[in-house]
Amino acid sequence: MATGFDTDVVVIGAGIFGLSVAWSCVQRGMSVTIVEKATIGAGASGGVVGALSPNVPENWSPKKQFQLDALLSAQAHWAEVDATSGLPSGYGRLGRIIPITNARGLEHAQIRTEDAKSLWDGEAFWRVEDSAKFSGWIAPESAPFGVIHENLSARINPRLACLSLAKALQVKGCEIREGWEMTAINDNEIIGPSGKIRASAIVMAAGVACFPYLETLWGRNAGMGVKGQSAILGGVSVGTAPMIFGDHTYIIPHANGDIAVGSTSEKTYDDPFSVDEKLDIVIERATTICPALRHAKIKHTWANVRPRARKPDPMLGPIKGPAGLYMATGGFKIGFGIAHKCGETLATMIAGETTFLPKQFHASFAEANKK
Repeated sequence: MATGFDTDVVVIGAGIFGLSVAWSCVQRGMSVTIVEKATIGAGASGGVVGALSPNVPENWSPKKQFQLDALLSAQAHWAEVDATSGLPSGYGRLGRIIPITNARGLEHAQIRTEDAKSLWDGEAFWRVEDSAKFSGWIAPESAPFGVIHENLSARINPRLACLSLAKALQVKGCEIREGWEMTAINDNEIIGPSGKIRASAIVMAAGVACFPYLETLWGRNAGMGVKGQSAILGGVSVGTAPMIFGDHTYIIPHANGDIAVGSTSEKTYDDPFSVDEKLDIVIERATTICPALRHAKIKHTWANVRPRARKPDPMLGPIKGPAGLYMATGGFKIGFGIAHKCGETLATMIAGETTFLPKQFHASFAEANKK
């Protein structure tokens, strides 16, 4: 630990980004303290869907490569975390099927089949198959031109993953202070009602709560919260069926036998934590696509607000402001899929080493491109 500091790194927020940054820092031998105003995974990271899915294999870019690298390394990452914690994250690389609804969609899917062979370096496939292969799991009328089948997508149980990662961190000596609300940030120091913590690096990973703070620094909007509603269905046995993504809806079999369906993406809403008729529409879409769900029971529902940065890419790295301050927010729909790689990148930056990060993901890029 550097002289004069209570810890090497203090992380604000015990969601998936904050926990992932902490994990990579601890793996590098840094001392880390996490502060969380509520509980572990209490915000958007405590959801139920948990889709880790790739971008379409075309128009390749550094952003897509970053996500691909993250998805390919996710299995080993979560295996290590779960082995350390002794808890299950619910990770499973099930693959995904996507209904093809028209001739144009079929043509594009066939072209992307060839693109995936080169862009994914043979690590996974993307191909067109007859929907009959998944009879009983996907309705034939939902996929009149077949389905896209790719085996890169994986599922995770978001809440369990956060708990597994938090426990693994504690095993490694990381301190997690729940119910500790940060009220101010100074140079290498955060302040809360119960005192202050001095650290060489401060990582702000508080989801949508980061945006008001950035607005005070930048003088303009930095991002917004997008509400998502989803549900857990039970009473259906599907074995090792792949996840489905169709009609803007995910259907994900979890390890415990539950089926997650979701999610809405609402930019305007009255209550961020309530469910309404918009979720009914999502469930109806899911049961139309997947006949196996027609007799399923709703076990519980979920609603919360996900952080969507203004661009809308993740915002990672140091920012202008108090000394030692880093940002890690804006994961939105891809947060769980890339969080561990984002954590590795932040830890490398904090260590003062050079690392690659797509320019659009740099917090400094978001700050510089204000318009």
